[in-house]
Amino acid sequence: MLGMALRLLPSKPLTGTWLLFGGTNSFSCLKGLAVVVNKSRLKQGSMVLAVVCAVWPWAAGAFDAGKMEDFKTTNVCKYCDLTDAPLGGRDMRGADFQNANLSGAVLVKANLGERPMEKRTLVSNFEDANLRRADFSGANLHMANFTSAYLREANLTGADLGDAVLQNANLKGAVLAGANLKGAKVDGAKWDDAKFCKTTMPDGAVNDSGC
Repeated sequence: MLGMALRLLPSKPLTGTWLLFGGTNSFSCLKGLAVVVNKSRLKQGSMVLAVVCAVWPWAAGAFDAGKMEDFKTTNVCKYCDLTDAPLGGRDMRGADFQNANLSGAVLVKANLGERPMEKRTLVSNFEDANLRRADFSGANLHMANFTSAYLREANLTGADLGDAVLQNANLKGAVLAGANLKGAKVDGAKWDDAKFCKTTMPDGAVNDSGC
């Protein structure tokens, strides 16, 4: 029922009832939205709101659903928009996200390590990608290429970045607690305000500065 998705607030300037969406069920795409309607039309309004959810992509998660489907088939998503995309737990070894926007994407425990091929080994590519506030906690990022990637405030807790390429990457404010960076190439990387705790650094030393 529509009443489960909202709270009714009195409306004085306009005739009707204000609907404030809490975003706890099928109308979660309208979380925070307030509209005014006539109580007698709430039932009809539910159908309209369902349509709004379908055509309001930025409210329900701004990633391009078409690009997501293409990626599932090709493992390539160059220059595409996967903002806030749910990619956790997937096997995406050797994926190509060059210049993609994955800000806020959830990649918890995703497998983004290298993919051995017959004649060569593919590594996951995030070169120049926007990964701000992406969640890579527990992810396998072994040998991944993050050259010039924007990882500001990304969550890399417990991630395996062994032998990864992080040259000129922006990791300001990133959380690297429990992460493994052994053997990673970090020339030119920016670490301002990054959080280290039980973090294995490129030289194999353990950094507990943020514990």
